[in-house]
Amino acid sequence: MKALVGKFAPDGRSYMARPVDLEGQPSWTLGQLRLMWQRKFLRDTFRMVEELLHRDWSFLANSQWPSEVAAGSMADWAFLSGMGRAWPIGQAGMTHFGDLPAERPTEAAWAYLWEYGLEALHVYASHGGRWNHLATLGTDVWIGLDEQLVLDIESRYGWLEKGTVA
Repeated sequence: MKALVGKFAPDGRSYMARPVDLEGQPSWTLGQLRLMWQRKFLRDTFRMVEELLHRDWSFLANSQWPSEVAAGSMADWAFLSGMGRAWPIGQAGMTHFGDLPAERPTEAAWAYLWEYGLEALHVYASHGGRWNHLATLGTDVWIGLDEQLVLDIESRYGWLEKGTVA
């Protein structure tokens, strides 16, 4: 499952985000973002969001190299110090611009978008050809992030699949 990670514009609908190509579901993505926030960005949310939006990246820190990369030429891939692995050279991930929830999802199954002023992180999942808002996590999301919160968000996605959430 792929994801978009970024932020909303001041209008609260349009956004800019970067694609994440590996494990977009909350149990992986939120954990990786929390580690980056703590270790690389020293709990500076603004700096983290800006850095992620302005550097090409697709695989977040603390994950293993994909098997196709390990089997191929490592020289074909860029490494972003402290950030994890980047897109293959020549295939850099472009920043995506769009409007939620109006646009139809393409490849991404998840979207993690900060409010413009970084007051909250909104979690969206695509299902049935549209974006569905699953959660709004406050500014202390990383401090209060625990397994139960992540399971609650993923359960909401399960409800979508079963058709019990409109």
